Amino acid sequence: MKEGLLKWKVHTPNLLNEILINKEAAILSIPLNIVGKLLYKVALRASGLNDPELNALMVRLTLYEIADPQSENYDQELCDKILMEVN
Repeated sequence: MKEGLLKWKVHTPNLLNEILINKEAAILSIPLNIVGKLLYKVALRASGLNDPELNALMVRLTLYEIADPQSENYDQELCDKILMEVN
């Protein structure tokens, strides 16, 4: 990674949840639930492939449990290692 280039992270499950609890976005509940379930399957498949670039993306999207600060399996050191492998 080039020095000074920001790599954003997104807590995807929380983002989807925040959208879903917005009463004005109620019409989106079904498609967002479908997207959430599909992303869960993508994360399972990605963990099985164990591709360094894909793992880094999954960490940045908080789709791996080890990347979720709210999980008891959260591992910041492992996340940093995964992200450093591709930078």
